[in-house]
Amino acid sequence: MRAIKDEQTDAITKKAWEKNWDDISMKEIMEIFEYDRVRKQMAVFTRVLPKDQKILEGGCGLAPYLIRLRELGYDVEGIDYNDGPVKKVLSHNPGLPVRVGDVMAIPYPDSAFGGYISLGVIEHFTEGPLKAIREAHRVLNDGGVFVLMVPQKHLFMRLTWPIRMLKRSAFLRKLFKKSPDTHYWEQYFKRKELIPLLEQEGFNIEEVHAMDHSHAFVSFSDFFRDRSTFDEASPLALKLGRWCEKHLKWSMACQLLIIARAKKG
Repeated sequence: MRAIKDEQTDAITKKAWEKNWDDISMKEIMEIFEYDRVRKQMAVFTRVLPKDQKILEGGCGLAPYLIRLRELGYDVEGIDYNDGPVKKVLSHNPGLPVRVGDVMAIPYPDSAFGGYISLGVIEHFTEGPLKAIREAHRVLNDGGVFVLMVPQKHLFMRLTWPIRMLKRSAFLRKLFKKSPDTHYWEQYFKRKELIPLLEQEGFNIEEVHAMDHSHAFVSFSDFFRDRSTFDEASPLALKLGRWCEKHLKWSMACQLLIIARAKKG
């Protein structure tokens, strides 16, 4: 697990995320709730998140989960470190409780929330996830639920990793006169390294799920993407994903979903 801060890489990542959200409409992002993988996520979220306490989504982006959960009766607020997506969300609905804020220094007091949602966020900091995890623990009350989803290297990614790294090599891009890579930086986690870290920082692990098997095929080739949608897998990829979920549960999962509870005192 990387834990060496690189300010230049972090700045590129932040800019890349702002551009990413700039290119996506609110209508497109809300389409995700029709997707098979998101329905599975929401089944877990609505089961474990409290309806009688405040919930924070850290790194909410265009806030689709916040919007949908609020429609279902959950009291969710959101922060994101880029003001671009926050402005777009508020243009969509000025009444939504979304603000600029950093998950490494959350602008809320201790024990302010009964739930905290972090979906694809803590992997994007070169100094590692520790500070973000500590902040999540700080703002959760005793017994507060931490819903954490992070990427893992599935089998296809492991097989193609050398090629991906060569494509992003600054030296090779310069040699072949290609523009610098401005894609966001991220790292991938293993259960055996992330779970002990969460426990060390005061969390009890309740559930660990292997998620998003069909998207392993999409990340391998656009052939497996449903081009009639914004970001769903094709019927073939969905079928293959269901098979992998049964027979290659951990090795073909794109995401790890961890449900943990904060211990205080």
